[in-house]
Amino acid sequence: MNKTVSEQRRHPRVPVGVTLDLNMKGVASARCRATISDLSVGGMSLKTDADLDEGMTLFFDFNPAFHIRGEVRSVSGLTGGFRRYGVRFHKIGYSPAR
Repeated sequence: MNKTVSEQRRHPRVPVGVTLDLNMKGVASARCRATISDLSVGGMSLKTDADLDEGMTLFFDFNPAFHIRGEVRSVSGLTGGFRRYGVRFHKIGYSPAR
């Protein structure tokens, strides 16, 4: 029997609509904009027109004191010029030095 995505998540997701800068380590155009669709303690989904790959490491800077490192875990098809990405968090509140 197949489980739905929500049944596979450890933490419930809350819908949000926050737009932020997204930093990608080692990518020539290392900064882009993304909109968070939903958020939980362990991850989020976001929409962006940036081309991200599964397994890619992302860095989210919400303010000078709050940073998150995550990994792209899933990629959904293109809709209206944007893709939806599932991101799992690896580290929250780390030093901005990478």
